[in-house]
Amino acid sequence: MIGIQLLLAAAVVGGPVTKPAVAAPVVTVHAKDYSFAAPKTVKSGINTFRLVNDGKEMHHLQIIKLDKGKTMADLSAALKKQGPPPTWMKQVGGPNPAIPGATVEATLALEPGSYVMVCWVPSPGSPTPHAMKGMMGEFTVTPDASGASEAKADATVHLNDYGFTIDKPLVAGHRVLKVVNDAKQDHEVILVELAPGKTATDVGNWVEKDMMKGPPPGKPIGGMAGIANGRTGTFPIDLKPGKYGLICFMPDAKDGKSHFVHGMTKEITVAAK
Repeated sequence: MIGIQLLLAAAVVGGPVTKPAVAAPVVTVHAKDYSFAAPKTVKSGINTFRLVNDGKEMHHLQIIKLDKGKTMADLSAALKKQGPPPTWMKQVGGPNPAIPGATVEATLALEPGSYVMVCWVPSPGSPTPHAMKGMMGEFTVTPDASGASEAKADATVHLNDYGFTIDKPLVAGHRVLKVVNDAKQDHEVILVELAPGKTATDVGNWVEKDMMKGPPPGKPIGGMAGIANGRTGTFPIDLKPGKYGLICFMPDAKDGKSHFVHGMTKEITVAAK
């Protein structure tokens, strides 16, 4: 019996040591109409971007990684041209979107390099994105080895061309959703708390046809900005029982129409605890 106890003790002592999880550093960005106030340097690895909307319009934070040698000036010039976005910019996510006075977050991994944050959201009644009004900011991601980790997700949202799948039903409360882009194209997730009797299609039409004029059929409460194929990230959300919509408004690579027009919506019901 004593020998067995000694063997068990030796196994415990010599076994693998589990390192405690390291919380992701928080990068706070303030959005105004039409600019960002944000740090100029961010450490590489897992980061939580917290967007605080101090403006009077809705904004989001789209993070873009630039290929080596490219700058925000190059991106600004490219966006003024007709046609698809340049291949040297990669969309890697970000908090999506925040109504005036709200704060939203998204956690994602960044590699060292040059980055730009932009807001693609237009003003009500206008098709022009805020980025074209100067709502852009550049920052540098420097190497870091702190080993921060993502929060454990309650469910995973998979993005495809053109739809959403969720691997688990959602229950009211504070939740963390992981987003995985399995598609060939860039996609986003906008999570909308639907007004009574309204649908995700109503919200899409309010954006696409009504250009966000008049009473909205739902309230955006968070999500993940555009991410390229193979990218992942998480975002926290406080859910109440009721109906919600998931929508993607990213432009299609083939015809330029939004993915909402291609049917990229999903409605879900959040149950009470």
